Amino acid sequence: MKTNKVHTSVIQSSLGFCLGLISFVAQPAIAESGNAHQTKANQVKPITSTQPSVSTQAQDLLSPSFGSQFTWTTQARERLAQRELDLDRFCQNYPYNSKCSGVTPATEPGVENNPVEIPVPQVESSTPDSKSGWAIVPEVSTLGLGGSIIRKITPNFNARVGVNAFTTGIDVNETEFDYEGDLNLFNVSTLIDIQPFRSSGFRLSAGLILGNNNIEGTADVSDRVADELGEVELNGENIDIRDLNIDGLATIDADIDINDAAAPYVGIGGGNAVGAGKGLGFWWNLGVVFGGSPEATVTSNFSAEIPAELREEVEAAADQTLENEEEELNDELDLLGVYPVVSLGFSYQF
Repeated sequence: MKTNKVHTSVIQSSLGFCLGLISFVAQPAIAESGNAHQTKANQVKPITSTQPSVSTQAQDLLSPSFGSQFTWTTQARERLAQRELDLDRFCQNYPYNSKCSGVTPATEPGVENNPVEIPVPQVESSTPDSKSGWAIVPEVSTLGLGGSIIRKITPNFNARVGVNAFTTGIDVNETEFDYEGDLNLFNVSTLIDIQPFRSSGFRLSAGLILGNNNIEGTADVSDRVADELGEVELNGENIDIRDLNIDGLATIDADIDINDAAAPYVGIGGGNAVGAGKGLGFWWNLGVVFGGSPEATVTSNFSAEIPAELREEVEAAADQTLENEEEELNDELDLLGVYPVVSLGFSYQF
């Protein structure tokens, strides 16, 4: 029993001596390693009382798992640093990371990426200026039936483009002959409307009227020609032309061009179609077109029933009548050099 206790004491003393010797030898190495680490990081950390004791550090160095764990951690860190970052995948998982600004994460197959729509509150405007500034005006005018499109330029200036057309029967009794024919109107208006007073619809208008307006008429001059010829000799006999009762013995075709080019227009009117908050309104115009004097051209036509022996004499009498008629007709039409324009309608602003 004593021998066993002695052996136990000797073994414990030997182990204590060996551990002390190892601690003594390992302490300079640990200190040197710590100094090298502090030099590399450019930091100096004071040694505090919380550092492990020399014997604890020696035991950690002697631990068989310490070296392998340190080596595995270092290698894993190096692999992670060398691995290329999948930015799309990273931003999909961490969309609010600073690296993901301006990057739209890719969606996984079969997964829809529906952006979140933030509803914007709609504010209904009830101000008078909520109208579009565009208006249409159907109207009845001495330029024809039609209408205009109006656009607001400024609160005091509007632009207007209109088209009017119409065809109707008309009788022209400007000379001793009565013409029955048709009045053909086609006009395109390009105007500027000036609204001097915002509170009223009164306006001043000016611009151009591009027109193709004419009158096509026919007058029967058979009686006039027969009176001029009177009795004529036919096959050795005297024949009174008036007794032949030939329908349409001679006729005159008149083509009167009222205006067929751009003509200036000035006028006044009422109703601001594109006024602030204006919807449906009344519309009227009063003005004149300076189209110049109309020009009349007349031509003659003769019945096929006129005997060949008398045809030359009938044509000669008709030509004399045509010469006087064209001159008289143009003199009478000079008064139409200023064409009046009157129109009424309704306006509607969108």
